[in-house]
Amino acid sequence: MTTAPDPSGIVRMLSDVTSALGSVRAADADPEASPVEGTGEALDGLIVATAAAPGRVTSLTFGPTAMRLDSATLAGETMAAVNAALADLQSRATAAAGAGTTDFTALSEQLKDIQDSASRRLTAFTDALVEAQGRIADRGGR
Repeated sequence: MTTAPDPSGIVRMLSDVTSALGSVRAADADPEASPVEGTGEALDGLIVATAAAPGRVTSLTFGPTAMRLDSATLAGETMAAVNAALADLQSRATAAAGAGTTDFTALSEQLKDIQDSASRRLTAFTDALVEAQGRIADRGGR
C-alpha cells in the first residue's frame, strides 16, 4: 500500500518559486538609488517641468517673464515642457531597467530543481489517486 503524498508539498513548491523570484527582485533593488526623474523645458528654460514615476508631474517652474505670455502660448509651451519631461522620464526609466545586473542563471537552476521536484510529487500524487481508485473499483464501488 502506498502512503498518501503530502499535499503541503505542492504548497511548499509554490512557496519556493515565490521565494526564488523574490530573491532576484531583492538582488536588483538598490535601496540607495534615487527615484528616476525626467525633466523637460520650453522657451529656452523659461518653463521647466519635472516628472517622476509613474508619470506624475512633480515640479513645474515658470520664469519671471512667462506670465507675460498670452494664455494659449503659455498653455502650449507648458504642455511641451511637461511632455518633454515625461519623455525624458520614460527614457531614463528604460535605461535604468536595462542597467540591472541580474544573473538569471541561478534563478533558472532553482526553478529547474523546483520543476523536477514538482514533477516527482505530482507523479506520486497521481499514482496514489489511481491506486485509491483501483481499490474502490475492486470493492465494487464501496
